[in-house]
Amino acid sequence: MHRLFVSVLLAFACARCAHVPETPPAPVAAAVDWPEPAPPPLRLSSAVRPVRYALNLTLLPAEPAYSGTVTIDVELREPVRQVWLHAQDLQVAQARVLVGGRTWEAKTISAEEGRLGLLLPETLGPGAAQLSLSFSGRVDRERSQGLYGVEEGGESYLYTFFEPVDARRAFPCFDEPGFKVPWRLSFTVKQEHVALANHAVVSEEPLPGGLKRVTFAESRPMPSYLVAFVVGPFELVEGNPVGRAHVPLRFIVPKGRGAETAYAARVTPRIVTLLEDFFDQTYPYEKLDVAVVPRYWGTMEHPGIVALGQPLTLIRPGEETPQRRQAYANIAIHELGHYWFGNVVTCQWWDDIWLNESLTSWLDQKITGQFDPAWNFTLEARSDSAAFALKTDSLTTSPPVRKPITTHGDIVGSFDNGTTYAKGASLLNMLEGWLGEERLRGMLRAHVRKHAWGLTTSEDFLATLAESLGAEAAQVFRSYVDQPGVPRVSASLSCQKGAAPRLKLSQERFLPAGSPGTAVQTWALPVCVRSGTGKESSRSCALLTEATGELTLPDKGCPSWLLLNAEGTGYYRVGYSREQLASLLAVPPGALSTAERLALLSDVDAAVARGDMPLGEALRLVPSTASDPQRLILQGGDQLLSGLKWEWLSEPERLRFQAWLREVYGPRARALGWLPQPGESDDVKQTRELLLFRAVVGGEEPAMSEEAGRLARAWLKDRQSVPAEIAHLSLFVALRNGDRALFEQVLAQARGGKDPTERARLLGALGALRDAALLKEALALVTGSEFDVRDTRGILMRAFYSQEMRAQAWAFYQQHFDLLASKMRSDELNGLIGMVGGFCDETQRAEVEALLRSRVPQIEGGARSLSRALESIQLCIEAKRRHQPSVREFLRTAGKTRR
Repeated sequence: MHRLFVSVLLAFACARCAHVPETPPAPVAAAVDWPEPAPPPLRLSSAVRPVRYALNLTLLPAEPAYSGTVTIDVELREPVRQVWLHAQDLQVAQARVLVGGRTWEAKTISAEEGRLGLLLPETLGPGAAQLSLSFSGRVDRERSQGLYGVEEGGESYLYTFFEPVDARRAFPCFDEPGFKVPWRLSFTVKQEHVALANHAVVSEEPLPGGLKRVTFAESRPMPSYLVAFVVGPFELVEGNPVGRAHVPLRFIVPKGRGAETAYAARVTPRIVTLLEDFFDQTYPYEKLDVAVVPRYWGTMEHPGIVALGQPLTLIRPGEETPQRRQAYANIAIHELGHYWFGNVVTCQWWDDIWLNESLTSWLDQKITGQFDPAWNFTLEARSDSAAFALKTDSLTTSPPVRKPITTHGDIVGSFDNGTTYAKGASLLNMLEGWLGEERLRGMLRAHVRKHAWGLTTSEDFLATLAESLGAEAAQVFRSYVDQPGVPRVSASLSCQKGAAPRLKLSQERFLPAGSPGTAVQTWALPVCVRSGTGKESSRSCALLTEATGELTLPDKGCPSWLLLNAEGTGYYRVGYSREQLASLLAVPPGALSTAERLALLSDVDAAVARGDMPLGEALRLVPSTASDPQRLILQGGDQLLSGLKWEWLSEPERLRFQAWLREVYGPRARALGWLPQPGESDDVKQTRELLLFRAVVGGEEPAMSEEAGRLARAWLKDRQSVPAEIAHLSLFVALRNGDRALFEQVLAQARGGKDPTERARLLGALGALRDAALLKEALALVTGSEFDVRDTRGILMRAFYSQEMRAQAWAFYQQHFDLLASKMRSDELNGLIGMVGGFCDETQRAEVEALLRSRVPQIEGGARSLSRALESIQLCIEAKRRHQPSVREFLRTAGKTRR
């Protein structure tokens, strides 16, 4: 599953117990001495293992409930008197156990976190057995959990989303990744409905009452979380066959929306080809259906029926922007990449979910870059991903990549964006930079071939890594995966006449100023150095395994500059002395690659966070990045601005800062203008958006702000009158100073719109309002009944990140947190908790503690999210103490310096 890193994911917690009424025993068993229930503490026992499933469901999308039966062939590995599996919020009407031609009625018992016990009248096993359960459940229409329903265009549709532990909400099963077996599915549906699942339909049999039974081919082995199906009046769009085997491609979309798949249909075959080439393997299933699910949530790597969200996949004519093309390609690559890293090879238990997500996150960055080299996507994604991981990993409350799973909440929390996805991907990038692209690809191919259609663990992966890349590579990876934190590397240069220059290297844990952690920590890490004089340079590497080490440089003389992260691929911070940094900033153009310049800017940002460099001094580097022809350098400099918090400034200082932003970014923004020119590259279009954001949103450039208002109103009147790539930014700018008339116009279009994606975007834009009375009305939509909270929560998020309106948004948050929690999944709710990490004073920190401390124990993963948020607030308080004076000094002199 791809967790989008440009968006905040929110969640509902409170793991409810399975509602499984006890079934009375058969009359003959009335006197049975039933065993005392002994539910497993977390993982199911290995004494009973599923071998094969046959699942039959009656699915009518407009109905609130459904019914079904599941037959599970199991292996009893030892004598048992109770069998434990999973079922949550299901009514189990009957449970039977069949052994050797005999049938026993089982007594069902429920335990917390969706565990279902089948108590047996006598001891059974070892040997083969069969469990047969009849059950019913309700379709979820609020949180998109398990089997969920959505209405669109007056029609009802059913979808599924089971990762990590929600298959148990749809049917009884052994809901753990280690139980990877074949499935046979059969559905009773309306005659006119489409019913599709992981594997191909093998028969459709008409039934009385306008129904039919649809039966599917038995699946390849897969765990319960990868089972998937859709039912409803879908439109099917045929694409060109994909892959070496030319398997059929279809898009499953709501009725009437097939034409919006044009871009996806055009590029998906190329995506499959690129993945086959990377793995040197044929696409592993007999078909590829793309289930276009309602929102980003639900995007998932189900075998044979990948789920991709409507905001990604459905692009109306005229709205094929660079961002939307890149988003579809990248996330489709991620989910289809999981067909190898996750489906063909599956982690044994949730502590190793990083094997699925880290490997696939690294892969999607690489393959998206190959998909369209003009995007320069790989470098940008790796830089952004590493920056995110390094920031997350610098918090002492962040876990390691491989996370111990001791509670149900730990399972949900194991999908941690900063560590499970971004850090693991950055580690593979470091290995590739150190050992080479071909060697790393060979290792990953070997891993997939060795464990195809089976299960794997971290130890299995590290063993393959050692076999393919050597013991040192495995040592490096283990040291990073099993411990949290970021190394900080520093070096001193020694040059003696007649001897090669030498570097004394040191490592410790990187900790921001004010952190409660200790720096005494070491890793096995490859340090690659570029050393040079002028434009001439050389590269050398050393494996640093202790607190200190040495590296002999290949330079003939003493180098004038040192870059301690050659190619920018190392997962560590670099601590440069003032002299070392000054020499790097003075190197001639072209001496450092774009990746190296980005790494250097990131290390400047880290020096500010650690308190080694005043923020005001770092801000003086921004103007040169703002005029750089490389868009990624422009973005790298832009990151330095994020360290400056609006609330640190007085009103006159804010005005001076806005004037400085207009001076720095305004000339290029005005030169490009709002409207793209014919033949413009995607890179120029993305540069425009960044420049406009800083000059117009940050600097409030008056003429361009006024033009944004004209463009937004024109777009609201006629979607074809304004290019899609600037429409939503112009609407955001217009709404910041919008009046009631504009508010009512946007709200009316959200109410009347048929496209759920556009409706959510229109509603989310209302969070930009800076009129307190209008924002109050907008926020009321978040907790009202008119719209789905998943479409309105963007209002709260946007207002929360508005410096001017945050206090109002925070008051709303406090007042309505419990109501929001009742409507959200745990991942959504953890994102809601994470929002408060942007606060920066003791009063707000105390308010956060008072509101959330007593609530997070009931939220899966909530305790960790709150601890991270509180640590972030504390670090910001310390940063303000350290950097506010230098920022004020900078603002007093910045304009004069540029003039």
